[in-house]
Amino acid sequence: MLRDRTPVDDPHPSERLEDPVAGDLPAELTPLIGRRRELAELETLLVDTRLLTLTGPGGCGKSRLALAVAAASRDDHPGGVWWVDLAAVADPSVLHQHVAAGVGLTPPLAQPAHTAIARRLAAEPALLVLDNCERVVDAAAELIVALLGISPRLRIVASSRQPLAIAGEQLFRVEGLAVAAPEDPAGEDGAVELFLERAARAAPSLAVTADTTAAVTRLCRRLDGMPLAIELAAARVSVLSLDQIADRLEHDSRLLRHADHAAPERHWSLHAALEWSHRLLSPGEQVLFRRLAAFRGTFSLDGAETVGAAAGAERLDVLELLAGLIDHSLVQVVNGGGGDTRYRLLETVRQYAGEHLERSGEREAVFAAHAAWCLELAERAQCELASGDQAAWLACLQAEQDNLRAALARQSMDEPELVGRLVGVLWPFWSVDGSYQEARAWLERSVTVADRLAPAVRAGVLAGAGVLAFLQCDYPLATTRLEAALELRRELGDRPGEAGALQRLGSIAREQGRYAEAQVRHGEARAVWDELGDPLGVAVSEDYLAFAAWLVGDLERAETLGAAALEHFRGVGAEQATAAALVNLGASAGYAGDQARARERLEEALAISERVGYREGVAWARHELAIVARREHDLPRAAALLRLSLLLHVELGDRWRTASVLEELSGLLVRVEPVCAAELLGAAEALREALLAPVPPVEVADLEHVLTGLRERLSPSDLERHRAGGRAGGLEQAVQMADELARQLASPEAPRWRSAVSNLLTDREQVVLALLSEGRTNREIATELFISPSTAGVHVSNILRKLDVRSRVQAATLARGLGVGAEPPVSRESRW
Repeated sequence: MLRDRTPVDDPHPSERLEDPVAGDLPAELTPLIGRRRELAELETLLVDTRLLTLTGPGGCGKSRLALAVAAASRDDHPGGVWWVDLAAVADPSVLHQHVAAGVGLTPPLAQPAHTAIARRLAAEPALLVLDNCERVVDAAAELIVALLGISPRLRIVASSRQPLAIAGEQLFRVEGLAVAAPEDPAGEDGAVELFLERAARAAPSLAVTADTTAAVTRLCRRLDGMPLAIELAAARVSVLSLDQIADRLEHDSRLLRHADHAAPERHWSLHAALEWSHRLLSPGEQVLFRRLAAFRGTFSLDGAETVGAAAGAERLDVLELLAGLIDHSLVQVVNGGGGDTRYRLLETVRQYAGEHLERSGEREAVFAAHAAWCLELAERAQCELASGDQAAWLACLQAEQDNLRAALARQSMDEPELVGRLVGVLWPFWSVDGSYQEARAWLERSVTVADRLAPAVRAGVLAGAGVLAFLQCDYPLATTRLEAALELRRELGDRPGEAGALQRLGSIAREQGRYAEAQVRHGEARAVWDELGDPLGVAVSEDYLAFAAWLVGDLERAETLGAAALEHFRGVGAEQATAAALVNLGASAGYAGDQARARERLEEALAISERVGYREGVAWARHELAIVARREHDLPRAAALLRLSLLLHVELGDRWRTASVLEELSGLLVRVEPVCAAELLGAAEALREALLAPVPPVEVADLEHVLTGLRERLSPSDLERHRAGGRAGGLEQAVQMADELARQLASPEAPRWRSAVSNLLTDREQVVLALLSEGRTNREIATELFISPSTAGVHVSNILRKLDVRSRVQAATLARGLGVGAEPPVSRESRW
């Protein structure tokens, strides 16, 4: 309790409240959950500011946070901590009297209300909390300025759905509660904690299991962590399952309501909270707000201006109206730290805006404007993917993926021509981005209505469907689609399109081992580009020809063609093509025996691919770098690269390269896990048989070397039995096994790999190898072990033969990779 701090000679006793209660704050009926970080930050901010405004959308928890920071600040404000809720004040003219009553002043007042309030709070440091200022924001701002000017020891915390726009105002934007990210399950998870706590009140028998927590996490993520939405959803667990709640929220946020009349009326449902905010908007802001419902995920200013100007609105007005929606906390600003600023509507807010759009009669026009904007953006991006600033345009399209999907889904039934045009220009992006499966689904859907598409659009759809089928090694379908596209391109006189189809048909022939046919197709494409005077097209064809050349072992031709293509790609800034050419040239150099040049080229290819988002290039470069590492006997690095390459190839659906990765990994395992090596080899064989894709000639020698090693370690019957087991086990089983084995092999600390040499070497040879890994000469080894130098030399020769290496340096590298030599020499005698 605080005693009255007003001087005894106060001439206006009627304006005092005898024995005011310190912390005249509402009671907290439920605990505050998941806001420790925010509360600590607010307490710190309050020390250095006199006006702290909490802003955010309805239901984000502004009032609860304001109440918590006020309660935590009692000891710092001996003049009192006062709470005044302005939610019921609709008439600005009565605001002053309402606040006066809130701080214990009773009418009639003998002086202006703001003066009386200031005097009431001026004696000692005091804190005034003004909750829900948005309905009377101008009047509240005017009063706050007056109070702070008169009472220098007064601090004010305000909550409002829009800033007060006062000099010195410290804004704190309240966002949703944290939801642990899938890649960080141990991260902060206040949203899930809140849901489970509130659900336990509604349904005490709710069992909290791992499945329950996962379902709640998905639900909270969909609700953007908004506390009010979470509490309202949690209240439904007494009558609906978590899956039912999620399914209903997919289409209708009006599920989020309850009749807890202890709560303010605006919190009885999320719809009511949003209606409260909507009524505060100007007519122009209301129009833009409902039109923004067309967007999914985040959107750009250009998108907002284009779609917001639908049905006659002025484009130039959109920025000002958008700023107003941001101020009212109905639109959030995202990615503000770098690059172009983007915006988003929370999902529940978007659904509410969509209801208004539906009632407005503008829905079809707005959706059409949104689809047209998506198409125009995709067409601009298509021109830049092969050259120019590819990384920037890939990032742009990735940011707009939700909007592109929304446009495709809305128009798929009614506007097949528009959808066909859109997927026809988007598939190059999808092929670079690695979204093969999604791309194929949209393209094949358009193929089913191909007869309703204009010929040029139909050709683009068929070409895209063929390319994506090829990238996932569905060679029969890819051939059908590309041959149809080629015929149509020729009928239309579309020579660039004809060359593109020829190139891809050549790629199918190449992967299926029809190398002569591949050379012919790629050569035909090159001739078309040459005829058209398109040097970039010529360079692309030369790169394809170089690829086919190194696969058949014609490494000199591969180097000549690839170098010419690379020079052109670098000159025009075609980064993806540069990366692909570098992989071809790096692999060719490696097979020619120049590992240093191979590594240099492949590492550059990997860096470019990662920078521009070329996922196929990332997987491919890692595979070829692993081969270089294996040739240099860097076993852990080779295994680590192969593991990453394998997982990405499998994710993309590239089974042709998956087979090569499994074969390469099998070679790494021969010396330490021959049974597993045989099984992986069998899985790769089954994969190649299904694809009708033989081992490329350039890789045959390595594969034969693997088989020789397996025959030395396994009996003929065991070898065949384990290969058959791998063939029968299927790709998924092989990938799981390969993933685990590669992970272990990549770690020299794994005990099973540290002791793997014991399967190959005698005890004495292991000691010699440990000394060899330390750089000892034969004479030094002999001195250390009390043997003759010639005997040491025999041991070294046996070690090189058994480890399948050619030099002492290679043996030492391999030994260090396996952890040999890490133990102190004292352990050697125990192994003699």
